[in-house]
Amino acid sequence: MIARERPPKGGASPRRASAGSRPRVPDPAVGLINRQPGFKIVPMLIPPVKLPFSEEDIERLGGKFKDVLRSGHIAMGPRCAAFETEFAAWLGVDHAVGTGSGTQALELICRARDFAGASVCVPAATFMATAFAPLAAGARIVLVDCDPDTLQMDPADLERKIRPDTRAVVLVHLGGFVSRDWERIRSLAADAGAMLLEDAAHAHGAEAGGVMAGTMGDAAAFSFFATKVLPTGEGGMAVTGDEELAGRMLSIRQHGQSRPGSNVHESFGLNFRPSEMHALLGLDVLERSSRILESRRRAAAVYDRLLEGSPFTAVKPPPDQSPSYYKYIVFLPDGVPRKEFKDRLMSLHRYGLAGEVYSLPLSRQPFWAGNPEFLAHPLEDLPGADRGCSRHVCLPIWPGLDPEDQAKLVDAMSDVAGKLKSASR
Repeated sequence: MIARERPPKGGASPRRASAGSRPRVPDPAVGLINRQPGFKIVPMLIPPVKLPFSEEDIERLGGKFKDVLRSGHIAMGPRCAAFETEFAAWLGVDHAVGTGSGTQALELICRARDFAGASVCVPAATFMATAFAPLAAGARIVLVDCDPDTLQMDPADLERKIRPDTRAVVLVHLGGFVSRDWERIRSLAADAGAMLLEDAAHAHGAEAGGVMAGTMGDAAAFSFFATKVLPTGEGGMAVTGDEELAGRMLSIRQHGQSRPGSNVHESFGLNFRPSEMHALLGLDVLERSSRILESRRRAAAVYDRLLEGSPFTAVKPPPDQSPSYYKYIVFLPDGVPRKEFKDRLMSLHRYGLAGEVYSLPLSRQPFWAGNPEFLAHPLEDLPGADRGCSRHVCLPIWPGLDPEDQAKLVDAMSDVAGKLKSASR
């Protein structure tokens, strides 16, 4: 096993390429205001997202990628198996099944538990994939309102909407924060005979009361997409302590084969396999996970201090929690419209913000109007999700973020908010 670093609570110089020896790599601090003709590329003072790979990491990984190519195994192979083993040990679960994406991991769990014809409760403040995965497995969706101040599932609305045919409640660790009500939500699911399924796409290394995100329910899905806390470009992981469930997931991942390569198909299955290239990156970021999480939490603590006494309100964890800080979520003052705020922040100060979580709640997605049969509960207004999703922004947060740059960003935000408030009077 590789030397693992548990998530905390709280070399050679790169060779300089000769001119013309490699294609120009876009500057990560450059962003597009708009991709429509007539708009220009505008340099950003802080990249909204930055990968946790130094030049030294890139040089070191380059040699390992060559080893993969020379090995002859670039599809699912020994590195994928090693990544599954290491991730399960890091998280403290019995079984981890790698997939090609976080969405696939979520769908794989839903298919292995056979949600066809059942309902699944999903919070309205999440990415559409959280609903699409159980839909793909044949379920229908119950959209649950959220707390407007945390964007987490409202347990009172869940209690009102959970049904006799509900097979799962999806607990989304939005932005890398665990819900303050996760134990109550788990109890509501258990009382209804439903599984607690964690969407932990944002929550690698997040903890609440000493319990790791991904170990709070019956199964969990992680994502390793390029923007995530532990990024591999693409990739996912389904984890569980249920041996039978893990066995079904392994079969479904490999076209329903009883064992890989047997050409004997005992059940329906698809191709949810990961690749060796992505697993190689996964092993690398997992080995450095403690440092990555520490750096993100330090950046969050800097924002916490800078925002004290400001007109902005950050989402903060209770004392017993350590978020992964996939996002640093801030609510705008009343009367400050988000689009105009972001546009002015860019045009006046050249600061671009990260994407929201999320700008439009699931209940407002146009998909449902044309597909009402996919809902197990009639579509209705969800005021908590509407308010929370409409008035927040997410500040850049990544390992190595300079505190001086953070201070300049917060100053720019205060300037823009002040101008917009004055103009609205």
